[in-house]
Amino acid sequence: MPDQTPSNSIELIDFGIDPPTNRLTYAERITHDGITVTRCLLRPNPGAMIGALQHTVIIHESEPFKLEWRMPDSEITELRQILTDDLHINSAERPMFMRWSGTPKALIIALEHAFVEQVASEAFNINSPPLRTMVAIRDPVITGMAVTWRQELAAHGGSGKLYAEHLGLALAIHLLRTYGDGSKRSNGVTGGLTTKRLRHITDYIDAHLDEDISLGDLAKIAGLGKHHFSDAFKTSTGQSPHRFLIEQRIRRAKELLLGTNQSVTQIALEVGFGSHSHFTEQFRKVTKTTPMRYRQERK
Repeated sequence: MPDQTPSNSIELIDFGIDPPTNRLTYAERITHDGITVTRCLLRPNPGAMIGALQHTVIIHESEPFKLEWRMPDSEITELRQILTDDLHINSAERPMFMRWSGTPKALIIALEHAFVEQVASEAFNINSPPLRTMVAIRDPVITGMAVTWRQELAAHGGSGKLYAEHLGLALAIHLLRTYGDGSKRSNGVTGGLTTKRLRHITDYIDAHLDEDISLGDLAKIAGLGKHHFSDAFKTSTGQSPHRFLIEQRIRRAKELLLGTNQSVTQIALEVGFGSHSHFTEQFRKVTKTTPMRYRQERK
């Protein structure tokens, strides 16, 4: 099929804003400190040069459809039927020609360049390399991550900034290791946090349980980058920062359930959970019972 697209017709989508373009419609969306995750409905595209201001992973969720594309810096146009869980990976500001019909649905994870650059520096001691453009591939690691992202979208980001940043960090490391052009060996952390630093972190968490604490907040207190802090914290405590935060919230919730007459919803909000349902879900995971049953059985 001849390419009728003008050479200067280039569109760079900014997933950091709402709405980003008339090219797509958000169904669900959360964004935290350089990470945006959204489920989108894409409108028919008769042919255009399309890219994004962020590094993007696009995971298709709809019925099979035909996609026509041309890799950046290539004159060869390819055509393939795209299936559910096929995915595309592309670097920020690297548009490529694409054409499709219909209205496919996709889960899109967009990572700001500064976020990926920081991860590359901390984890691999390199400048952020461009990711290789990949179209219609399968990656079981990313497919597994997508399940968790979908759960977080369904909960409207209920797990908070710390969890979203943890997921984004894991994805960025996988992308750089698998599709980047730099070192594939990460810089491991040889030790944990000092006793003094760990005490500062745990005291901060305890004093701010009702707030949406971010990984960046904790890393700054420790005087480390996000990647190094996350590894060092786990070395010291045996838990990720997010898991530790959840367990401290549950510990405090137990005290309130037995020591006050506050409702379960009031307690959920006081210890930093966004809703009664999310609190109950996390409480059950830790204690194997519900908040109400815990209160009834022990009071």
